[in-house]
Amino acid sequence: MYSKGFIVLADHAVSTNESPTSQRLTNEYLANEIENEWLFKIKRLPGKLVIKYGIVMVVLAFLETLLVISNNICYLGYWEAFTTTSSKYRDAFRDTRLAHATYLDSDLLGPYSLWRGWVVPSFLAGSTYLVLSILSLRHELYHWKPELLEHYIEATRQSKIGQYIPRRWIDFAFHIYQDKHREHVAKRIQKREHVALQDSKEFLKVLRTVAFNILISVIGVLILWILLLRTKLEADNIVQLPKSYVPPIQGILWYLINDFFYFYPHWIAHTGPASNVLKYNIVPPPLAVAIYKCFNRSHKLHHRTRANLGVAAWYCSPWEQIIFNLFPALIGPYITQVIADAAGIEHIWGTHLATLYVWLMAASASSVLAHTGYRSSWNDPGKHDLHHERAFNPRTAVNFGTMGFFDWLHGTASPIPKADARAWRAQRDRQAALYEASKRTGIPLTKEQMEVVKQPDHSQEWVDKAI
Repeated sequence: MYSKGFIVLADHAVSTNESPTSQRLTNEYLANEIENEWLFKIKRLPGKLVIKYGIVMVVLAFLETLLVISNNICYLGYWEAFTTTSSKYRDAFRDTRLAHATYLDSDLLGPYSLWRGWVVPSFLAGSTYLVLSILSLRHELYHWKPELLEHYIEATRQSKIGQYIPRRWIDFAFHIYQDKHREHVAKRIQKREHVALQDSKEFLKVLRTVAFNILISVIGVLILWILLLRTKLEADNIVQLPKSYVPPIQGILWYLINDFFYFYPHWIAHTGPASNVLKYNIVPPPLAVAIYKCFNRSHKLHHRTRANLGVAAWYCSPWEQIIFNLFPALIGPYITQVIADAAGIEHIWGTHLATLYVWLMAASASSVLAHTGYRSSWNDPGKHDLHHERAFNPRTAVNFGTMGFFDWLHGTASPIPKADARAWRAQRDRQAALYEASKRTGIPLTKEQMEVVKQPDHSQEWVDKAI
């Protein structure tokens, strides 16, 4: 309830003509009440769910909803339209010079379904990685402090060209940058930057390494498809959708298998046999040391700096790309297909191409999102970011898995990321409540009130220049 010159807040009135301190408290008091309003909580709920479970899980839930609708209510035809469009691109590709030169237009390749089993999934997974990597780089456009740019802004105003640009346009652009920089600071988990952002040669090195690892991944998908063709996989009649309950169950199984084959090599690479990761009564000491050295050396390039960068998710040695990334992701679909064949239920529980496509895209997306170094409204990489901060200190290294089950089983899961995430979500709610309070009262927020969201920093500066 409002009246001229006053704001009625709770059981008392505050004058809008009072001192800045009183006005600041007015927004604070009103924000306290707004945070307890049911309408405010309902508005914040969807965003909270996305932050808590991640954009990948939200997209997977959406796709599962479409599958349930198509199988039980109304056939939507999205998968059939996708396969038809894909076939048209295949036919167009077979007429190109590249296809003729590489014999990919041969009719002998038809029975192997290389297009749908190799080209399409490789393209989907690779493009998912590249698109998300580019999107994650947009945060880095705003890392310069606004105070450092004021000199250049003023120089632009005084220049011959700047005299013809309306001052309010320049001020508007600068204010936009200030807001973006504030978001940059609020979302960045670590205070440092990846070394590739400070050195163009390092950045090019990252790009070359990632490009080579994408090529390795393409070869890995081809090997998986060749193995699947030796099973009873349905590679011809793929229009029929899988049962609604199959993809979620397979996804959980593949996730567990992926976490199993990713966690243990990763754990060994960081801790070594001296930390009792490899039990000497199971693995002979010389073999344990050899395995540790192999995994450790393969993994060190990825941890050259503690700061994360989305495009550098696959910045690693070829051996690590195979052992840590490819094998855990690809072995699950093959295992479930083999088991389904042995049980005679491959027509229901066999690996469906639609499920395989989604799985590979989700795996690529998760790799990039875990390395962005930013908490945002649709991604929280805090768990893996803390892993990078602790690097190769066996006493403090944590969070070696992906889904967290094996970290929980072995006591290597750190409570810090969850606590940080809860605090960050509370800060976001407070920030939203303050903006709503300012909107209702007409009293501008102070600088401190606009910078409520802050990220904790748990690490120290470190770069391994020997790598």
